Amino acid sequence: MKNISFENFNEKANTYAQSRASYSNNYINIFCEQLLEQPDAYVADIAAGTGIHTKQIAKYCKKIYAVEPNREMINECKKYCKDLSNIEYIEGTSDNTDLADNSINIITIAQAFQLLNMEKTKKECQRILKKGGKVIFVWNSKELKNDFFYETEKILLKYCPLYSRKIHVLDFSADSFGDFFEETPEFYKFKDDGLHFLTKKEFIGRALCASYSISKSNANYNNYVNELDSLFDCYAVNGLVYAPLSTVIYIGKV
Repeated sequence: MKNISFENFNEKANTYAQSRASYSNNYINIFCEQLLEQPDAYVADIAAGTGIHTKQIAKYCKKIYAVEPNREMINECKKYCKDLSNIEYIEGTSDNTDLADNSINIITIAQAFQLLNMEKTKKECQRILKKGGKVIFVWNSKELKNDFFYETEKILLKYCPLYSRKIHVLDFSADSFGDFFEETPEFYKFKDDGLHFLTKKEFIGRALCASYSISKSNANYNNYVNELDSLFDCYAVNGLVYAPLSTVIYIGKV
């Protein structure tokens, strides 16, 4: 696997907060179904980033721990979620959350597979989960279904050496994480799930805030942005491009 870490989000927190997609009502409904099984649940949102996912689920939780190792991202998370009183912020990793043994009912990990050591993450999840506790993975997954995606990918491959379709556009199936879960997890995929028409600012912002994206200090940064800008202009209709995402969810015990 290429060298991707949480440091790849340095200098991207603000763009990430403004550009990343939120999670669909289909996912929120499934998350709340899990809460019904565990009243007064304590939730750990691992790799919380700027709090897009954290804020969406926090209002349904008694207590939620936003665990994030990147200081710029967690500071953005604190600002984004400042009106919510049931969130505790922890500058920790998926394999060192600083949470107590057997203290968590539900662990959520949103959009962070490529950043985690799954073996170490599993051990940490086993340590902090209460008996009967579950882990939820969720992604907004890109759909490989139109020329706009493939043309965007050409630019990513040209300028972003950390980009890999194998890592960043996963072919999800029910058994994709068989080694992580205790048994075959619940698996859901909702195709074209949510709002996927983007303005130029949203499209370029999503590209720039990705873990694989180059930073402003890179000599090719301006050329990268200019090519994304030109591509948008080629495909936009009434100032919007269609960039569909699907929601993918795994739920199970570890």
